[in-house]
Amino acid sequence: MPRDMRATFTRRKLFPGSYGILGLLVALLGGCSSFHNVSIVSHGDGMAEESTEAIPTPAPPPVASHPSAPETESDSSFPVVSQPLKPQPVPPTMGSAIATQSADDSILPRTLEDVFFDYDQYTLRGDAASALEQNAKVLLKRYSNREILIEGHCDERGTEEYNLILGERRAMVVKNYLVDLGVPAANLRILSLGKNEPFCLQPTLQCFQQNRRAHFVLK
Repeated sequence: MPRDMRATFTRRKLFPGSYGILGLLVALLGGCSSFHNVSIVSHGDGMAEESTEAIPTPAPPPVASHPSAPETESDSSFPVVSQPLKPQPVPPTMGSAIATQSADDSILPRTLEDVFFDYDQYTLRGDAASALEQNAKVLLKRYSNREILIEGHCDERGTEEYNLILGERRAMVVKNYLVDLGVPAANLRILSLGKNEPFCLQPTLQCFQQNRRAHFVLK
């Protein structure tokens, strides 16, 4: 076979198949390239958006502010009248406080309590204060116009002259205390009986204690 014809035959034999293979490769490469481009574009756009776009920071929740009190509208045609101030009570003296107390007279006793003293003493004890305060209330509320005799008593020990002086001092200290509580001094009179007219006749310490007293007599 001549050389020219052999070359022509070789080209005819090789190229048709080569064209088919080349066409298939081009198609495959074209398809893969397109798919790859699509994938790149798809994933690339998503990543680009995620990387380039700033994630919006959520705004802080609004703080609820307390509404201020509404201002009252003033009408100049109506004068503003201020509320009168309540008068402050003036603390009364002890005597007037007892006389003007709101307690009902029916709850007050009708008798006066005796006041007791220690041996050879005429100073008031601690329990005498409450008794005299109660007596002052009774005298001011029930017997404000009555004369009261305060008798000073002693126990049987000691001389009669000494006990008369001691009994007078006991009656006087009781009178002065009642006057300080508001009882009028003109309504009070004192009398010392010393060891005369004892309340208890037994020679015991319990009886001696009962005889050392200031006793009240209504006139």
